[in-house]
Amino acid sequence: MDKKNLLTKGVIMSIIVFSLITLNLNAQNNQAKENNLIDLVINVDVCTTTADTVRITGPFWNWNPNGGPLGTNNGNGSWSFTLSPAPSADMEYLVIVDGVQENLIADMQNGGTCAPVTDYANYANRKWVVGSGDINIIYDRCVPCSNLVINVDVCTTTADTVRITGPFWGWNPNGGPLGTNNGNGTWSFTLSPAPTADMEYLVIVDGVQENLISDMQNGGTCAPVTDYFSYANRKWVVGSGDVFISYDRCVPCSYPNIVITTCAPGATSVKLTGPNWQWNPNFGPSAVNNGNGTWTFSISPAPNDTLEYKLIKDGIFEDLIPAMLSGGTCAPVTDYANYANRRWLIADGAISNTFGSCATCSVTGINENINGSLQIFPNPTNSNVKIRYSNKSFKTKLLNILGEVIIESSSDNFEDELNLSNFASGIYNLTITSNNETKSIKLIKE
Repeated sequence: MDKKNLLTKGVIMSIIVFSLITLNLNAQNNQAKENNLIDLVINVDVCTTTADTVRITGPFWNWNPNGGPLGTNNGNGSWSFTLSPAPSADMEYLVIVDGVQENLIADMQNGGTCAPVTDYANYANRKWVVGSGDINIIYDRCVPCSNLVINVDVCTTTADTVRITGPFWGWNPNGGPLGTNNGNGTWSFTLSPAPTADMEYLVIVDGVQENLISDMQNGGTCAPVTDYFSYANRKWVVGSGDVFISYDRCVPCSYPNIVITTCAPGATSVKLTGPNWQWNPNFGPSAVNNGNGTWTFSISPAPNDTLEYKLIKDGIFEDLIPAMLSGGTCAPVTDYANYANRRWLIADGAISNTFGSCATCSVTGINENINGSLQIFPNPTNSNVKIRYSNKSFKTKLLNILGEVIIESSSDNFEDELNLSNFASGIYNLTITSNNETKSIKLIKE
């Protein structure tokens, strides 16, 4: 073989070797890229700028809380770790802030996905998978850092303190956060960051914890953690946003009360029942005896839906089937054979009815005596009420259910008249004072 052929073969062999080396390097680079053997950057938002140290730990560091790398403070509440090169195997890990290791068990129980290595009871660990790229996570939670604002309308501007309590605070009435007074009857709580688990809670105003049992019995939905008899608690669900509620009621403060005046002469007790009370005559509300053959129910607040009901007089359910067969309209929930039930709608306002009949309840007045002749009529009223006090001058005060004086007047001619037409339906307290003698009377506005 001549030298020329040998030279040609040598060049060809060199090209082949170079090509093989290039292919091998490219394969190694591709493998490195596939394994992400460059750098791994883990960014951690700790939801606060006050942390002093942030670490990660895991099996690579024998779960030693001080064995893993320290993060770099970015000065904005976030910290960064750069693992160079990135691990060549999947990495299980957790974050530690100021010595406190995050606990993601509750997050996973509530549907989180950030800690897939878990038994949902004893451990919940994060996991980085080779090739999945850099990481952006939030310390001690599966959801982004955010605040939860709870706005509470206490239906009055006279409250001094408003708190919330619940299992997070051991139901300690003084353990939960204090609200901020907005000056218009509403108070606000800002939980920063928002809880990472669903939160059961109740509101406390001036030391009095709200009781929502009757609201739930009346068809309310604001306190879903309830047995309808001994407890009824509110619940905030992760991701559901801010909260707007009214203290001690399932409906806004502007919703009216139900006032039902029933004529039931000779009765010793008058009650009301329906599906909200499982038709149990012992569960529904009792009426107040007005002393003139009429009885008054005041359900506060009104339910946020229709109310189906029947009246019970001295333990006997009224039967309105004959009335409906005769063309009555007072019991529209009926099959005209087996049942005929009354129904209240929010638009109905106050109601007057007669036990066992579709007739309305007609009331001319109630006489009250304070060592003389005092007349207050009509009561109930839908507009004006007259006060007559024979041979006595007197002073009058009308108070709402919060104890606030809304009308105050005096009379020297033994007679006075109050205009209630602009006031909401409900029960008011009327006080008459004469010669240092005071009588309090329940006044009903229909």
